[in-house]
Amino acid sequence: MNPMAYQSIPSDESIACSKNDDGVILLEFTGAHEQNPFSRARMRELAALMRDIDADDRVRSVVMYGGPGRSFGVGGDFNEVSLFTGGDEVSDWVDDITDLYTSIASISKPVVAAIDGYAIGVGLQIALCCDYRVGSERARLVMPELRVGIACNFGGFMLRYTVGTTVMQRMLYTCEEWPADRALADGLLHETQPTDKTLERALELARRIARYTPEAVQGTRARVNAPFVEGLERVRTEAKESHRRAFAAGEAQVRMKRIIGQG
Repeated sequence: MNPMAYQSIPSDESIACSKNDDGVILLEFTGAHEQNPFSRARMRELAALMRDIDADDRVRSVVMYGGPGRSFGVGGDFNEVSLFTGGDEVSDWVDDITDLYTSIASISKPVVAAIDGYAIGVGLQIALCCDYRVGSERARLVMPELRVGIACNFGGFMLRYTVGTTVMQRMLYTCEEWPADRALADGLLHETQPTDKTLERALELARRIARYTPEAVQGTRARVNAPFVEGLERVRTEAKESHRRAFAAGEAQVRMKRIIGQG
């Protein structure tokens, strides 16, 4: 694949952006950590890329991928988030998260997620903003926010919207891992593939979509995703209040530092 001309927002991390002549864009998360945590800089970078892609008439579909042998994404960067104290920094973080999710869900080009390894918290929520999720046989999906000590406003909304109340309740309140077969049965994944075929299958689907009439596809995506995007905007306000209270309590920071080996 040839590099695209998009300019990423400068940061310590990066997202590789490449395309073929078939109108498919591949976004590969290429930061240094193999589990792909999402810092605020990376969230802003991805949101900006999605807006650029939406404005490019050459693009007809998008694939998101964690990279060879790498997790799709394990949530927010605890080195960053564990320093929050419950003030305006939390509201700014929630704005970055909301802007990222709405940028994925609201663009006119369909998005396919190729999920290998873990999709946790923010990583899983990014996948839930996509139109089609292909998981590898070793994919593991988790919504662990309550166990970590923070609210799960976005996760609760997305899961209920996507797979229904019962699965949402199981994921939120057990904080368990959903292996690929269980995720497929519960509708979190649309299909599963052998690990070495996951990206290939996602690209195949994206190429198929790219061959459809763009006006039909883009008009449909805008219509079917509108209620989801509207819901995310409602959650933005609720999440700021909930997360500020949770971080002000202080327990979340202790748990996060323990997870990253600082506590």
